[in-house]
Amino acid sequence: MVLQLNPGDRFDKFEILSVARKYDGSWVYRCNAEGFDHPVAVRISLDPVQAEETARRALREITVLEELTNNHVIRVFDSGMGGNDHWYIVMEALDGARLDHWHDFDRPMSAPQAVGLVHQACLGLAEVHARGVVHRDLKPANLWVEPDGNLKIIDFASARGFGAQALAGDNVTTQHVLVGTPQYAPPEQVYSSTLTTASDVYSLGVILYELLSGHCPFWADRTRAEIVQLLADDPVEWMNAHVKRPIIPLRQHEHCKDVPENLADLLETCLAKKPEDRPKDAGVLANSLGWVLHHELGQMPVATLLVTDPGGGVAYRMVPPGAHRLGFGPGMDLRLRAEGDDVAWALLEWAGPPKQAELRVLDPGRTITINGQPISPRAAINAGDEIALAGFGLRLTYPREA
Repeated sequence: MVLQLNPGDRFDKFEILSVARKYDGSWVYRCNAEGFDHPVAVRISLDPVQAEETARRALREITVLEELTNNHVIRVFDSGMGGNDHWYIVMEALDGARLDHWHDFDRPMSAPQAVGLVHQACLGLAEVHARGVVHRDLKPANLWVEPDGNLKIIDFASARGFGAQALAGDNVTTQHVLVGTPQYAPPEQVYSSTLTTASDVYSLGVILYELLSGHCPFWADRTRAEIVQLLADDPVEWMNAHVKRPIIPLRQHEHCKDVPENLADLLETCLAKKPEDRPKDAGVLANSLGWVLHHELGQMPVATLLVTDPGGGVAYRMVPPGAHRLGFGPGMDLRLRAEGDDVAWALLEWAGPPKQAELRVLDPGRTITINGQPISPRAAINAGDEIALAGFGLRLTYPREA
């Protein structure tokens, strides 16, 4: 029996205050809940859990969200099975609106604001990708903008892990069945049974293109709303466009003539037809967008990381806003020495001033301390904090604007 609750109803330990969001298989309610002194959001399945796939989708989302700590991903407090076998997930209650309700996509957004929003999405997704998980359904409806401008990713029902990180027995194979939303689906869905972190980068590229131009990437003569309405029931044509149609150069649009060339080039790379030609994951894209925000758009000053090696030598690393892999190998964004095993010890995430940077430990077997106290899994970095790992000392200095 389909469970659709109304204000005043009760479901187990939850008192329904309002309906917050509606999905195909579940609704999200703002609730009072036992054990919480503030309202929470509770996602409750419409149907009882009977089919295996229904249970697996719910388990995937719970598995992903319960382990995430990033400020750009919605927080999960609890989950379980309620009355009559309806699953639920207890999450933070958010003020604000979905990105597609917060912004009219037919109206171009300023480059600093558009890049800043997608940069935040990248910061949230960088932790997801670092855990070996692909989101698979990034779109404006799954991005939430809070009143202070903070952006959070709110829906992970389609997420799957790959390799050793497979979730609930899944991998990222699609069996050539379209997952996600056709308007933002990567072209490899047509010819491949596997999605990668570069697939999520493509979806973010489409969102950024739309924000900057007010158009879909493949049609210059019609607004985004016109194309969305025209192809509302035609996923095949959407996928045909992703696979075969060339991207309309961003700066060809009237409102994008002054967009920095480096930003236009980066966006074209994100929308490359082949995944191997794109930034490989959200962390790489976050760093590139952070560079654009600082150097091209003048929006974000850089921080400075002072590195002291075990012998007393001193070096400096510039830290633009982004998600930076910290370690010793040649593939690190913040490399402490030239040689190493190329396995990241931690992810240093910074959205730019006035926010603090945060350090997330990626390998729990390796000890990192702040002011002598081990951290796990995440800690904020205050100005003057002493970070220590493997005999190296780190100190982050924020720009004066922070």
